[in-house]
Amino acid sequence: MFYEGNNEITLEQANPITKNIIAKLGYPYQIFSTQASYQEVMEAYEQAVQQGQQKGFTPILVPSDEVLEEYLGILEDDGYQLKDILKMELKSGEELLKEYFETYAEDMIDMDAFVGVFDGEPTVIDSFSAFRSFSPEKMIETILFQVPTTKPWELVAYVPFGGWNDCPAVPEMMAICKYWFEKYGAVPVTITHDVMEMRLPAPVSQQDSLQVAKEHFAFTPDRVGQCTETGTLAEVAACIAASKIWYFWWD
Repeated sequence: MFYEGNNEITLEQANPITKNIIAKLGYPYQIFSTQASYQEVMEAYEQAVQQGQQKGFTPILVPSDEVLEEYLGILEDDGYQLKDILKMELKSGEELLKEYFETYAEDMIDMDAFVGVFDGEPTVIDSFSAFRSFSPEKMIETILFQVPTTKPWELVAYVPFGGWNDCPAVPEMMAICKYWFEKYGAVPVTITHDVMEMRLPAPVSQQDSLQVAKEHFAFTPDRVGQCTETGTLAEVAACIAASKIWYFWWD
């Protein structure tokens, strides 16, 4: 049974981009209009999490995103086969992140300065931003998909994500998400064409936060370069130690 909210809309009422994303992915869905509140969307998501544990699916929130729609079309034209991706033997996500970090570190002039020291108030990420527009401040029309898998790391294959610019390809993305799920309980909650947000049961410990910050940088260097005030791993580590939500963005 789906969550029933006042601002849930039908497929006929949805915009063309939403309709095309739904048609390309083909999973059970709900659509929330731009009039929906953040709380309404999250209540529906939480209900879907509970239902999914009983019925064998994992929910994901996907905003109506023209670039994502185009990307799904490109993958379709290129012969993307979900079943083949799911059959692949995944590499170690931990080892992949180490390799990525070492590659980026080769270009670092001063690693100590990059790690840095952060004495400020940490940014606490306590809500998801992918389905909210801040100019003007309102919700984006959003799809809540019921994805037919009980393995959260497979969400990035069912809603294909990655493989452009510095963003890891889908198999590598899956391997990293699997590693983070098994170690920290991290689950993808939102996916757009350039953003993924994950949720954890609890923040990472202060002791582990710097190592995780290095992994976040390896995953997407923009997390440090464009999403901090100081441009240091220490600032990212402080955020990680204070937050149950992880935010990733690729320029």
